[in-house]
Amino acid sequence: MHTSTYLTDNEARALYRGAGSSSDPVNDSAHDFDHVLRVTQLAVHIAAAENADVEVVRLAALLHDVPAPLQPELLPGEHPQDLSMRAGHHLAAAAYAGELLRGRGLDPGRVANVVHCIEAHRYRDQTITPATSEAKCLYDADKLDSIGAIGVARAFAFAGAHGSRLWREPWPSAPGDDSKPSGPDYTPVHEFVYKLGRLADTLHTPTAQTIAAERHRFMCTYFDRLDAEMLGLV
Repeated sequence: MHTSTYLTDNEARALYRGAGSSSDPVNDSAHDFDHVLRVTQLAVHIAAAENADVEVVRLAALLHDVPAPLQPELLPGEHPQDLSMRAGHHLAAAAYAGELLRGRGLDPGRVANVVHCIEAHRYRDQTITPATSEAKCLYDADKLDSIGAIGVARAFAFAGAHGSRLWREPWPSAPGDDSKPSGPDYTPVHEFVYKLGRLADTLHTPTAQTIAAERHRFMCTYFDRLDAEMLGLV
C-alpha cells in the first residue's frame, strides 16, 4: 500500500466507493478501484525508473478516474460505444483532484502537474497530450493496464457489463468510424482492433515500452486464437 502525506490508498478508495458514476466499481469492474491500484503501482514503477516526481505521479494515478460530475458531450472522434458516460471524465477528475490537493496543502506547482497528468491521460482525447515527465508516466501506466492479459480481461468484463456479444467475426483491420459497429455488435475483438492493438505505439517512456512489447505480443496471440476457436479451426 502506498502512503502519502496528502492522500493514502484507503482515502482514495473511499472517494471511489459507491459514487454511482460510470467509474463506480459496482457497475464496471473494468474501471474499478483495482484498476486504479494497478495503474498506481505501474506508474510509480515507471516514475522511479524515469526519474520523474514519484509523489506527483502517485497522486495523479490514485485520482485519475475519481468519480466527479461528467461533461455530457462526446469528445471529437468519440464513438457512442466508447464509454459514452465517461466522456470528459478525465477533465472532471482533474478539476476535482486539483481542488482536493490544494485543500490538503500540496505545493501549487505540483498540484498543477497532477491536474495536467489527469487531463492528458486519455487515449481518445488527443487535444491534451502529456507535456511533463510525470504525465507521460501516468499515460503509459494507464495504457499498460489496457493491454496484455489484464487488457483482454478488462475488454471482456466491459463487454459483459454492457451487453455486448462475446465475438462476432474476424476483424483484421479497422474501417473508418462510419463503418464501426456499435451496441452489442461492438465486441472485445473490435476494441482490440480499434484501440488496444494500437496502444503500445503511443507510449512515451522506455520503461513502459519495454513492458508493453510482451503484453502486446500476448494480446495479439490471444485474439488470433480466439478467432480460430470461434471458427472451429482448432
